[in-house]
Amino acid sequence: MASTARILSSVRIARPALAANVTRQTRGYASAAAGGGPNYGLILSLAGLTGIGAYAYLQYNPAAKAEISAKAHELEAKAEKKVRGVQSEVDAANQGTGSFGALIKDTWTPFTLTNIEPYNHNTAIYTFSFGDDSQHKVSGGQVASALLVKSPGGDDEVKDDKGKPVIRPYTPVSSTEQKGSIDLMIKEYPTGKLTPYISSMKPGQQLLFKGPIVKYKYEPNTFDRGLAVAGGSGITPMYQLISHSLNIPEDKTKWTLVFSNVTEKDILLRKEWDELAKQNPDRLDVKYVLDKGPWGWKGETGFVTPAMLSKLFPRSANSGERIKAFVCGPPPQVKSLAGPKDGPRQGELQGAFKELGYAADEVFKF
Repeated sequence: MASTARILSSVRIARPALAANVTRQTRGYASAAAGGGPNYGLILSLAGLTGIGAYAYLQYNPAAKAEISAKAHELEAKAEKKVRGVQSEVDAANQGTGSFGALIKDTWTPFTLTNIEPYNHNTAIYTFSFGDDSQHKVSGGQVASALLVKSPGGDDEVKDDKGKPVIRPYTPVSSTEQKGSIDLMIKEYPTGKLTPYISSMKPGQQLLFKGPIVKYKYEPNTFDRGLAVAGGSGITPMYQLISHSLNIPEDKTKWTLVFSNVTEKDILLRKEWDELAKQNPDRLDVKYVLDKGPWGWKGETGFVTPAMLSKLFPRSANSGERIKAFVCGPPPQVKSLAGPKDGPRQGELQGAFKELGYAADEVFKF
């Protein structure tokens, strides 16, 4: 009885204060969210006398109040995550043609494999559909950007030696404006973790995607000449970057591609590069380099050295030209040309480009 009397007394005391609080909070709700934790006064007063009694009960039961507060914050966190996901879609859409982006930066999204086009002995182009209800969507993202890929969960999920899911970045070879699907050029490495799994996939199976992740934000005419040095499958960011630049009518940037491979059959996107060079003779010069060329090979051979770079991409210190060099390839090649990356950071400029007198802000490592 005594506890009941205390609760009813609290109700009588709390009622005027709650009524004032409801009026005050209701006036401010449309313009700003109240600070601090969950608004018990506003929520419970709307439930009438029962709500007021519950409010008084919470004041005498801190454990119950803490439990409800934890639940409220949990729901709030879930709502915020949903909002971030929607905002990521909107952002991707704003960066594309106006259609919603199919990729979501903070969420793994399943895309279905619809076609496999073999390219050479160990590489193929894989086309993944966004789904029947997403044929109007684009991948979204800026140039140059990549996306993350992993296998679906379950018994067949690809994991590393520590039992964690294997996640790999890929740069699409399809345009960021392509609707309904995305194309990845993937080279199988027999000792790799994820590429053997992907090479065994059949149409109808799915991979999980997340992104896009902006690597380098390209702006037309910010430099006069661009040099792209790539090795092996490191060609895909260069293809995205240069093909995008060449498709911008007002962009006057001129490009030289130095693409090194072991053998001639390892040259990826060769038809596409030759066609781009043919269509843009004044803006693109493509140079193929092989470790050891076959009989009759007229291109460069051996490692890409400072002397080779000076020959294929001469520059004068007094020309006043704005120069930008891009590097992407196996880590040993990147290290020899520009020094190793420091995790996601660029790291100190070293190697061939430093020897040639390039400044750190003139070289970008993908």
